[in-house]
Amino acid sequence: MSVLFSVTKWNEEPIDEQKTAFPINRVRAEYELEGDLLGKAWVEYLLYYLESNKEDGHLATARITGFLHFEGQYKGKTGTFTAAEKGIFDKGSLDSPGMIIKSTGGLQALTGSYQYDFIGETNKLILNFKDDE
Repeated sequence: MSVLFSVTKWNEEPIDEQKTAFPINRVRAEYELEGDLLGKAWVEYLLYYLESNKEDGHLATARITGFLHFEGQYKGKTGTFTAAEKGIFDKGSLDSPGMIIKSTGGLQALTGSYQYDFIGETNKLILNFKDDE
């Protein structure tokens, strides 16, 4: 199953601009999700740039680690979940699967993972969720 999402906020800044040999940026982002997963997600990433492109960030290569916190509904049940992500962004392609590490409320029994999928201007999360209730 997949759901659509849009990036509504992306704030990226270097951890330390003085340490060029330590090319790590902190990202704070927000996503709006629609479909079976309906709500808002807040994301905190650390990006370690292996290859940077100041003119077009989509052409960069970076290692990624971070957390996504979702609040909303999954198949009509309301709650939250937090997922851990780790992967790589390589010239427009993102391979950073997320794994649910905690869920609450009506989503308390929710477990599983997701993958990102970008097709043109369409942003998708491919869900592999289980709800044991």
